[in-house]
Amino acid sequence: MQTPTREEMIRMAEETKKKNKQPEVTEEMMAEFPVKMEEWTIPGEEGDIKAYYSEPEQMKNPDVLILNLHGGGFIRGRTENDELFCRRINHALSCKILDVDYKIAPYYPFPAALHETFSVLRWIYANTRKLNVDPEKLVIMGHSAGGNLAIGAVMRALEEDMRTPALLISEYPPLDIYTDPEAKKPMGKGIPVERARLYNLFYCDRERQKDPYCSPVYAPDEMLRGFPPSLIVTAGSDDLCNEAEDFALRLARCGNEVTVKRFPDAIHAFTIKRLAGHEEACDLICRFVRSGIKMK
Repeated sequence: MQTPTREEMIRMAEETKKKNKQPEVTEEMMAEFPVKMEEWTIPGEEGDIKAYYSEPEQMKNPDVLILNLHGGGFIRGRTENDELFCRRINHALSCKILDVDYKIAPYYPFPAALHETFSVLRWIYANTRKLNVDPEKLVIMGHSAGGNLAIGAVMRALEEDMRTPALLISEYPPLDIYTDPEAKKPMGKGIPVERARLYNLFYCDRERQKDPYCSPVYAPDEMLRGFPPSLIVTAGSDDLCNEAEDFALRLARCGNEVTVKRFPDAIHAFTIKRLAGHEEACDLICRFVRSGIKMK
């Protein structure tokens, strides 16, 4: 198969997004979790970065900030489902969230989204007083593609000898962009092979897909030492399940504290799409954060 041009990729990505319908989010669902929300513009390595800051009224933990990274195969921006998820966590943990709407492929292929994620992380640490955030109470959390970016941002922080977040949460992340999706063990209801191939190609040129910042499973051990306590959530019917769990085991073997939880009957994106297992997973995330940092 001949590699499509960037223009062809853009057209194909737009067609793919149209076919991938999102669950409806109603005004009533949003109203159940009222928050103060602001759209922020954050300076980055490759231009301004869009992010959405949210907080509930009368916060009990105003010094806690969660840096959230949405999913979508690296090709879809932030959606109402992402916002609703963040609102629920806002209320469950009574803290602040900064939800990054990073630049998407194939308009901006690898490593643009990773650069933006790291730029926001570095910006937060440079502005903790202004944000009224305890630098020891920053959590980085990502879902699917965002889970990949969260891990990559921690790896880069370690490489640059910079402070890392207090906790890492990565849900059903794609961590091996290089291996052909058809070669991965089918787990039941994974992303269709052809669509997964397109996602990988849209995000990164084939010759760069083994870059550890693109596919963290190929990172040498020295890049994985010093991770913060990490929670890796996987879905048992997701073809990405095994690579995420294998990576979690490598983190543990490199001396890191790692919690891994597989939801056997869950499918990819189950927490954001509010599918079977999502409530238990959200409870797990909240318990992990409460136990990892001092909260009220």
